[in-house]
Amino acid sequence: MKSQLQDLYKRTGQTKESCFFASRRIGKHDNLSLWSLTTLAFCLIIISMITQVYKDNLFVAEYIKFINFSITSMSVFALVISVLIQKSNFALRSDKYRNQAMDISELRISFKHLIESPSANGKSQEELYVEKSEKYAEILNRNLVHEQIDFLITNSKGIENKYYNGWLFFTEYLGYWGIIAVTLSLLSWVSLGVLAAV
Repeated sequence: MKSQLQDLYKRTGQTKESCFFASRRIGKHDNLSLWSLTTLAFCLIIISMITQVYKDNLFVAEYIKFINFSITSMSVFALVISVLIQKSNFALRSDKYRNQAMDISELRISFKHLIESPSANGKSQEELYVEKSEKYAEILNRNLVHEQIDFLITNSKGIENKYYNGWLFFTEYLGYWGIIAVTLSLLSWVSLGVLAAV
């Protein structure tokens, strides 16, 4: 039965680390989504002001249709991003994952020292295993379950870990960085074009 307790201790450790990582991953979603929305809104305001102030500028006159189309597209995109941010509840989900990891950590602390002893407080190893397994199942059932990528990243090393981190970046974060890059590129293009035509 000692090996079952050790196995439970190992499983709870893996789940705890995966939950902490999920909390950080979702927190990064929260930060990046807010940064991309803020950058998008800021660039919309600046580009609109530039086209109003420099409406007689040769660059603005030549590209006004494209600039107006870009402003409209960015406005719709900003609206979509703001709805997605609101619906995703990134901050709340991140906090739930963190709380789940803390609960599992407390559970692990409660029986770590009992793994090596033949009996604990009059309970056999088997009774202790059943009790702690039920508590573990209760924690998992009342909370969110982390995603597979969280487990893969926290339980891999070396090149495999780099692969999973790269996969995470491309599948979850690249879109935010793309929005920021495209938005800042458009702002730079309009600003430099107006300055060159002054």
